[in-house]
Amino acid sequence: MDQSDPDRDALLQMQEGDEQGLVLLMSRHREALFRYIYRFVRNQADAAELTEQTFLKVYQNADRFKPKAKVRSWMYTIAGNLCRDFLRRNKKRTSDLSLEYPLGSEKNFRLQDVVEANSPSPEQESITRESLQTIETAINALPNRLKVPFIFCVLEDHSYDACAEMLKTNRKTVETRIYRARKKLREQLG
Repeated sequence: MDQSDPDRDALLQMQEGDEQGLVLLMSRHREALFRYIYRFVRNQADAAELTEQTFLKVYQNADRFKPKAKVRSWMYTIAGNLCRDFLRRNKKRTSDLSLEYPLGSEKNFRLQDVVEANSPSPEQESITRESLQTIETAINALPNRLKVPFIFCVLEDHSYDACAEMLKTNRKTVETRIYRARKKLREQLG
């Protein structure tokens, strides 16, 4: 196991049957995993459920963890697999977005703050909503091999190296996939 991995001790605790390891991982990664999952499923309730499923799988499979990657990368791999399975089963789901949903990396910055701070006209609101929906649809139309690194690195602001580790590939492949994702999005969005 990678000695420099900050989550190493938490996983070792779980392997010894101590649930405090899981509590520690959840406190460190729950919000980021939720945001990552939400960008795939676009439904707050489903994202919360998949986040909990991710941590359950991490706990259940702690003994099977292979120290080839960081614990965080392993958790994001599990989350990505759960998202793909979920989306396959629920192709026609619609999205919802709570006003309490945190936006960006600012924990205290919520959608409600944007709505209250700027009171655009109904026409401006409609144009913005349509634009966001168009972008969201274009991102979701990307093939998984392009969508995963795009969401993970560009939207969730993780490093290319962390993405490469999660996808069990190299940094150059991640860079190429993100480049292709951006190119496809530019083509689709005109």
